[in-house]
Amino acid sequence: MATPFPAAAGGGTVAVMACPVSPLDPSPSKTRFNDSALESPILIFLLFHKAIRSELDGLHRAAVALATNQESGADIRPLIERYQFLRKIYKHHCNAEDEVIFPALDIRVKNVARTYSLEHKGESVLFDQLFELLNSDMKNEESYWRELASCTAALQTSISQHMSKEEDQVLPLLIEKFSYEEQASLVWQFLCSIPVNMMAEFLPWLSSSISSDEHQDMCKLLGKVIPEEKLLQQVRALSWP
Repeated sequence: MATPFPAAAGGGTVAVMACPVSPLDPSPSKTRFNDSALESPILIFLLFHKAIRSELDGLHRAAVALATNQESGADIRPLIERYQFLRKIYKHHCNAEDEVIFPALDIRVKNVARTYSLEHKGESVLFDQLFELLNSDMKNEESYWRELASCTAALQTSISQHMSKEEDQVLPLLIEKFSYEEQASLVWQFLCSIPVNMMAEFLPWLSSSISSDEHQDMCKLLGKVIPEEKLLQQVRALSWP
């Protein structure tokens, strides 16, 4: 099972030309995962987003450290492996949203879901561009590392802004338009749409990315969402590594 990439030390700013990005929106999402989450199962998505943000941040810091130090013969394989893992996780997350959450929302609120599905496609393009760079033969060129740091920043910015918009616009609509039981059903359908072998990696990774209190609340929430006959195996999967 893959583990989160540790944040690299000593990241400085890097002047870049390729893959220009806008700065991350510093304003926090208005939606919070707290005691009220037990009353709104759909808020479990805040924990999914938190884990993805943490992974993106650690990966970008690692890329910036490589660009800053520009060590000759630096081993980039751990970075590639971590981005492969993140892409796999995020792809299934987006597919599950597109197949379960957004179609359900579109029935009750028109002209909302399509925008987010299109953004998922744009993020997929950013992943393609990043992996093309990661697998290129230009690693001995000085500009390579600056471009790598720039492209990781572009991906982090795009996904972070996308998730913030979901938290501020989509989740409140789901809470408003769907009952507790309907939200629980959507969460369960979302989880079921992720392949079993992926869930075996996803749940422990998620657990390692959140606090102990959040982990306990998540287990309580899943206890209400997951059908009783399926609950035991999922709780086992969520145990701390």
